[in-house]
Amino acid sequence: MHYLTSAMKNYSLYATDGEMGKIQDLYFDDEKWGIRYAVVDSRKWLPGKRILLSPASFETIEAEKGFVKAYENKDTIRNSPDVPEGQPITKEVEQSLSGYYGWNRYWTDSLIAGMQQRPYNEVRDVAMAKDKAEPGVNPNQEHNLRSSDETMGYKVHASNGKLGYTADFMFDDHYWKMRYMVVQGEGLENEDRYYLVALQDVESVDWLEGDIYVKGSLESLKSKKSYSGKSEILADM
Repeated sequence: MHYLTSAMKNYSLYATDGEMGKIQDLYFDDEKWGIRYAVVDSRKWLPGKRILLSPASFETIEAEKGFVKAYENKDTIRNSPDVPEGQPITKEVEQSLSGYYGWNRYWTDSLIAGMQQRPYNEVRDVAMAKDKAEPGVNPNQEHNLRSSDETMGYKVHASNGKLGYTADFMFDDHYWKMRYMVVQGEGLENEDRYYLVALQDVESVDWLEGDIYVKGSLESLKSKKSYSGKSEILADM
């Protein structure tokens, strides 16, 4: 099933023994567009602690009820490694989190983050087995995390001009990978229209300047189906 990243920010997150807070943001890697962490706003329950959870910790998404259920209990999350507030997420932080929770180290292999089709203990066992079986992998392999929230409003360019701005992303909950970019049209005749661009058609991204370059001309992209709103896009998926 497909979801909008913006919609997830309205979802509550539940541990096995109660509510933890709401999802504040989603971090994805800029190579595979895989969602790697949910940032949890837990100030009412656990003030002063920055919480990151991998999709490997998510059991189900209850879209109609507006919450995500995790495999972890509150004590496990309370005692998780500290994640410095207001600072980039370093490899050391990621390694400490993956070691503590038993998540796969996505930057050293191709194991998909979600794997909801398997029991959680099996996911954890597979991840740990991969680490032991591949001692030669490079732990310093470069990867960059990006905030889905901060990428809103990026300029989207076709081969011969600007199509519009990023208004949202769509991901699937099987692999927790972002599949589409929702682009709000540029110009008076298109500013109320939304276009769906497959992320596999992204040629390059200037993360510093906020520019995304995609395959195809403006004419070819605008000839595809457009939508009047995000709800219409979801209904069409």
